[in-house]
Amino acid sequence: MKTKIVISTLIAAFVFASFIGCTLGPVEIEEIVVCKNVDDTYKPVEPMDTFPSGTQDIYISVKINNMTLKDKITTKLNYLETGEEISTTDITTDKSGSGYMCFNLTNDQGFQSGRYNAMVYLNNELIETVEFSVE
Repeated sequence: MKTKIVISTLIAAFVFASFIGCTLGPVEIEEIVVCKNVDDTYKPVEPMDTFPSGTQDIYISVKINNMTLKDKITTKLNYLETGEEISTTDITTDKSGSGYMCFNLTNDQGFQSGRYNAMVYLNNELIETVEFSVE
């Protein structure tokens, strides 16, 4: 794909457990959503899997539980029409906790029509592959 894809990572918003006696469990990804936008806590707004031609921003919202300083979430964006890996982006955190993180996939000239997928990894282990298309 000749068009340069710019990936910007939004800073993660975390909601911390405030219950007395609450014990953190293992780190886990609870939900991965492709959406048109996110709110101020990076929670998905307008989930969709088909975007109109000319779309410049697509969001991947990830709900994670019990993330620590040593954990890493990676997203690999692929254009399925050619098999090309467009980008890879990592997110780490400087505070432990739970909440939403967001990958903002941006193409200033609009995404090329076709099928895409985003492979989401937690600590180098593939958790889920989400697919979407631009028509």
